[in-house]
Amino acid sequence: MSNNTNVEKNKNSKKFDIITTLDKSKRARIFFLIALGISALGIRLYFFPYDVPLFSDATGYFWYAIDMSILNQLPPGHSLVNNGWPSFLSVIFQLMDSDNFLDYHNVQRFVGTIFSVATIVPVYVLCSRYFKKSYSLLGATLFIVDPRLIQNSFLGTPESIYIFLMATLLCLFLSDNFKKIYLAFGIAALLALARYEGLLMIIPLSAVFFVRYRKQKKDLIKYAICISIFILILTSMAYLRNETMGQDGFVSHISAGPVYYQASIQENDSTLTDFLYLGSINLIKYLGWAQIPSFIIFIPLGVLFLFRSLDYKKITIILSILIMLIPAFYGYSRGFQELKYLYVLYPIFCILACFTFKIFLEKFHRKNLIFCMIIVGLILSSLVFVDWKSMDNEHQREAFQIMSEISDKNMKINTDFGKDGNELIFLHWTRLQNVESFPTLKNSLPEIVIKYASMPGGLESRSIEMRDINEYGGWENRIDINNFEDYLTLLKKQKLTHLILDGEHNTPLFTNEELASDLKYIFKNEEDYPFLIKEYDSKENGYKYHLKLFRIDYDSYDQWLNEK
Repeated sequence: MSNNTNVEKNKNSKKFDIITTLDKSKRARIFFLIALGISALGIRLYFFPYDVPLFSDATGYFWYAIDMSILNQLPPGHSLVNNGWPSFLSVIFQLMDSDNFLDYHNVQRFVGTIFSVATIVPVYVLCSRYFKKSYSLLGATLFIVDPRLIQNSFLGTPESIYIFLMATLLCLFLSDNFKKIYLAFGIAALLALARYEGLLMIIPLSAVFFVRYRKQKKDLIKYAICISIFILILTSMAYLRNETMGQDGFVSHISAGPVYYQASIQENDSTLTDFLYLGSINLIKYLGWAQIPSFIIFIPLGVLFLFRSLDYKKITIILSILIMLIPAFYGYSRGFQELKYLYVLYPIFCILACFTFKIFLEKFHRKNLIFCMIIVGLILSSLVFVDWKSMDNEHQREAFQIMSEISDKNMKINTDFGKDGNELIFLHWTRLQNVESFPTLKNSLPEIVIKYASMPGGLESRSIEMRDINEYGGWENRIDINNFEDYLTLLKKQKLTHLILDGEHNTPLFTNEELASDLKYIFKNEEDYPFLIKEYDSKENGYKYHLKLFRIDYDSYDQWLNEK
């Protein structure tokens, strides 16, 4: 009796197998993807920077979208060539009924978040072109919880839609249904609209097309149709761009690379070897950094298996990686220190990781445990990383409120303050609080009252509109800055009227420890410096972020300096 019971228990224990269930049940896979998508959206919404103004490149996309939503055409006066993303946003902005510009900022970020989550579908389908459904679900999980993609989805920039289009393009192109291949070439054109370097994807698509369909002459006609779809979409946009910007934004920008190298070599005594070295070193460094925290465990083994038993599917992946590394190499050779150039490869990284998932699940017997451990491990590592690297949203909100409170002062200030550089940028947005109605055209904004001085590590490294800034004070002849007296001499030379200090974060790129120490001391002991007349203190207004605004009395400073 006991033996029969044990046999029955063993049979029952073998009934539920996660891998088999997911491979055989479409309903189970749909449920898994929905649950995963909801979880990923929940994580993003938890860290979402509500009511924090946009900064960096997102501001350019925002104004393009606003102007286009008002004019109902490609807006003139913008130099933005990657206009696919803001063109899409403009349609959404037209549907909005709000006069608060922060609502539009939130929507721009939220649309990027939705695209980031929606990419789980094409990534899953793409992985399933190579692997079993269960392994592909792990690949989709790896993608959707990647911490860098989570953080990037909040920026309001086109990377989310760019990655979505890339994953969609590849999964359609690898389909056995030729109608989907036609669609893939259309998606390739949209990819180039999102970011002009997406134009390069026509190279691997064309190469693999002839590898895959090379036996019959009628396939040449099919390719002609595919390339016609691609060209028709791009030429239409190129014409409109030429009309509004004077350049097509495709060939004009891709051809600018060799022109930049040539000009830099002639003007700076650089050599091509210097660019090759810098590009190679940075590419290797950022490729390694892109693997942390989760990809680094699964990618190396996947790369080894990628080159075994090559077929057109693997060739597609290899060529896509090589081609899309070209714009990354170009950016890194120019010293651009950004990981975003590699984000478009993340769907492909998930395919490489699936090779390792397959090995783990086929070599070990406890498949349920391993499957669950991978899922839990990916989610936990992502949450820890995102929390570690997450933006301080409360600080950003306070910084914007503080900038709003001092934005009506007619003054010229230093730019070298702030925790992460966004504090100064927020002054740009304070003008929208004085417009009669919003949305409004960008060129209809009132001029900002506050002027800026050229400071090392300040304005040049931050995305402030150049037309909002008065003439610089001539940095080419600036003096060396070794202490506070040298610093004040520079401020006087550039005719600054006010000095902003926040204690810990001033002069982020100054390497002189004496000056940094002086500024911290002044922040805490303002009474020792009678020529600094405090006009604002955020602590007195109840903010956690402590910032002080001082008017500089240069006559008193000269007297103080003589007495000292």
